[in-house]
Amino acid sequence: MVECLPDPMEIDRIYRQLVLAYEGDPEHDHHAWHGPSLVETLKGITAEQSLKKIPGSHSIIELVQHMAMWRTFVAKRLAGEDTFEVTEATDFPAEQNWDHTLGLLHESQTALLTALKAFPSEKLSHTVASRSYDYYTLLHGIVQHDAYHSGQIALLKKTK
Repeated sequence: MVECLPDPMEIDRIYRQLVLAYEGDPEHDHHAWHGPSLVETLKGITAEQSLKKIPGSHSIIELVQHMAMWRTFVAKRLAGEDTFEVTEATDFPAEQNWDHTLGLLHESQTALLTALKAFPSEKLSHTVASRSYDYYTLLHGIVQHDAYHSGQIALLKKTK
């Protein structure tokens, strides 16, 4: 197997994808490839709407908490906290405060971008502790994870 040399620009490209998926780029009217950003999708959702469920699904507030927790996981792993895990209790916590949950999501974005900027590109091919994948896969995975759940939220937002 041939080892590829790290591309110093890859961190910047992943950073850009995280920003586009989370908030888009209104200055240049750019969106993530999958459609509206997470912030756009969450716009206008009330505290009452955030708690609604349809059979067999999580509520919007639960999905946002779940997303914030996994984004925190990625940020902590990038920062070298190799033992940090998402537990059953923290994966879909029973939070009921919508404003607090939105604050956690925003904090997770700040922490994730900060950790990514400090992460050396030569470590992208290193395996994440206690996982079977590398940091490159972890970072692309969190972008995909956000897009997936953003789609679920968009559908739940449309239900009456």
